Amino acid sequence: MSNINIETEYPLITVQRVEDEKRMDFLPNAFGEHYLRGERLVFSWLRELTDDYQGGYWHYYRLSNGAFYMAPDIASKLRLVWANNFFDGEMSADAAGIVATLYGLNHLISITHDEMLIDRYHGLREYVDQHPEARLIWRAID
Repeated sequence: MSNINIETEYPLITVQRVEDEKRMDFLPNAFGEHYLRGERLVFSWLRELTDDYQGGYWHYYRLSNGAFYMAPDIASKLRLVWANNFFDGEMSADAAGIVATLYGLNHLISITHDEMLIDRYHGLREYVDQHPEARLIWRAID
């Protein structure tokens, strides 16, 4: 019988919010040459998914596995609705940001076929299981 150490097999992915003085470099590093389109797609996807978002300040997050996500600075929960997968649920702005980032990356990948973005998309998906709202996020992107 073999004992598997889950932490060794699947190391914890840490999250770090990008400091204000490093925000200007974040998007070009995150999306590469597609950073303007990538940012717009994430914003657009959140607008598509919820009526509770009407613009505003966003936080940027780096993950220790090389992935990233963006999340709006909103204290209240957001109701996301996506008829294409029958999702209707409330989640934090942080979780909604992960959903919007995944949708935005997926959309951008379908246009660019950029390998770096594909890796970052899968890296963000790896992080989802560690998020307190993982079940909602998975349902929203299913």
